[in-house]
Amino acid sequence: MKAWWLTFDGHSPGCVEAEDVEQAKSIGEKMTGAKMRECDCLPYPARPRLNEYKDPKWGVCPSFCYTPEQCKGESACPQNPCCTN
Repeated sequence: MKAWWLTFDGHSPGCVEAEDVEQAKSIGEKMTGAKMRECDCLPYPARPRLNEYKDPKWGVCPSFCYTPEQCKGESACPQNPCCTN
């Protein structure tokens, strides 16, 4: 499951965990009732979270990304040192 940072018209941004952009858009618009404006991948889930995916084996991944506005579009943490350290 991937983490996505979504921005909306008339609603604050948030993180969605989904398989792809289309699924992220669907979940985000359903959860907020707002039209999605932009969707970018994140290296890890971030707060606020609009949904949580619970892996059957590992459970819920913590919100490791502390700067989603800076890290959106990245597949690995670009911070030095990494936020998760």
